[in-house]
Amino acid sequence: MTATSPSVMSERVSPHHQRGKILITGGAGFVGSQLGQRLATDGYEVVLLDNMSFGHLDNLLMDGRPFGRFVCRDIRDPRADDAYDGVDCVFHLAGVAALPVCQSEPREAYDVNVAGTGAVLEAARRAGVRRVVFSSTSAVYERTVSMPLREDDAIAPDLVYACTKQSAEVLCRAYAGNYGLDVVVCRFFNVFGPHQDVLRVSPPFTSYVARELAHDRSPVLFNGRRDVLRDYVHVADVVELLVRIMRDEARYAADVFNVCSGVGHSVPQLYDAFRSVSGKGIEATFRDPAEFWNRYPMLFAGPRPLSRERVIEEVYKSAIGSNAKARAAFGWEPAFDLLAGVRSVYDEALRRLSSSAQASDPV
Repeated sequence: MTATSPSVMSERVSPHHQRGKILITGGAGFVGSQLGQRLATDGYEVVLLDNMSFGHLDNLLMDGRPFGRFVCRDIRDPRADDAYDGVDCVFHLAGVAALPVCQSEPREAYDVNVAGTGAVLEAARRAGVRRVVFSSTSAVYERTVSMPLREDDAIAPDLVYACTKQSAEVLCRAYAGNYGLDVVVCRFFNVFGPHQDVLRVSPPFTSYVARELAHDRSPVLFNGRRDVLRDYVHVADVVELLVRIMRDEARYAADVFNVCSGVGHSVPQLYDAFRSVSGKGIEATFRDPAEFWNRYPMLFAGPRPLSRERVIEEVYKSAIGSNAKARAAFGWEPAFDLLAGVRSVYDEALRRLSSSAQASDPV
């Protein structure tokens, strides 16, 4: 198993920021809670802002105890502005991320992902926050064909989720240019690892596979091609990079950095890894990729249905990023290999499912 202990931090670190006050929007979510726990362990004062639309209360605990101050507010709520007082750095991780959900509810997606980002930037500006780190997405490259994907590639997304993130990136550049707000834009690729929710109806891909194998069920998958590769980066590596970005003393005018492993893996390859760590020989059930979003029938209803060809194109889209820019700027090196990462997901899924079963047993 590959070690995950952090290597030497970037040399460009301001000592007076070592134990500052940090605000994390989406702090009860997967990445936000992992980041918050790391920062609390390192001695920072952590504020977790979340309206609990997608967050979970157990993410707010470390060893059974709260690790930060939780503020249950929507990022668009003016009453949340008080949470920014005295904050050194804001990590803006809140948003609506599921592609078919955004495609089905474009008004809500734009309101949360774009207007919400505007609210965060404005609150940070007024509070005199030193730096905002914004979580964008590799989905903005969805129409980009060059590989590996680089930060200076032209982007022209056309699905709602990616369009909202592109618009939010424009807002970040506007605040950096007009107000001098120090913003770093991080384009996350497929972040995976323990603590992704395995209990909800539609878990993220890796947690879904772990859950199905834990229950001795055959997972239903829609991409059986081994030549379609996606970039998966472990949450521990992501957190390490985010901490380095926060502590770096250089200034960034909404500069963009890919957050990725730089390595591509296919769905069958990932499933092989899960079967290996679980010790189970269950075969996956592969279905027509055109049916991938069938749980959202409103997308295919009415006189202007979403093209099934577009769904297939999304399923079969390869996306491998270049992390050379982040490596050079922050001295960062991804540490988790695929098998170690998959093992961490499967072991955590077993623990969560066991705890859930015990909690539901009658007394």
